[in-house]
Amino acid sequence: MAHENGKIAILFNGPPRAGKDTAVNALVDTIVEDFEIIKFTGPVKDLTHRNHGLECAQDAYEINKDTPLPEFGGKTPRQAYIDTSTNLKKVSGINAVAKLFVEAIHASKASVILNPDVGDDMEALAVANSLGRENVLVLRIHKDGHDFSNDCRTWVQSDELTIIDIVNEDGKRREFESEVAARVRGFLERVLENRSVYAA
Repeated sequence: MAHENGKIAILFNGPPRAGKDTAVNALVDTIVEDFEIIKFTGPVKDLTHRNHGLECAQDAYEINKDTPLPEFGGKTPRQAYIDTSTNLKKVSGINAVAKLFVEAIHASKASVILNPDVGDDMEALAVANSLGRENVLVLRIHKDGHDFSNDCRTWVQSDELTIIDIVNEDGKRREFESEVAARVRGFLERVLENRSVYAA
């Protein structure tokens, strides 16, 4: 049965530089109209900026994220974001960051949420439990030479989720983007078809 709020989430999971942002951009350019891109790190960045009295975009410090800055008390932006995340989890539980992300989804006016940085089962399941598991697709992006060895994230593996694996091969960007678009298009069509069946 379709979840009452009607939102659909497409979550991308994979190691750094495997092609997750490329995949999201392929959807933006081809099949998704009423969408918003929301990263798991976004709400944490917003909260960190507010805590330091900063009014700026989420990605305002991307270029200098590893540079110690006075506005973060001499810490790097990356460390400030990690500190916010760590404190959130201490105060509100291990899934506090996932809860912030789910709140951002519900606050969005878009019907389709694209997320390029889901990091583990807990994060993906938090979204699925909120939106309805039938409304969430996880695309795992694989690329030779790229893994999670230097990253805090890992593969989403829960058998409670709809997961599709896609390989991003060097020199085959167009094929990769086409496969991502086709897989997501098929998922969206199935979700909408099921909703029309239940609504009849």
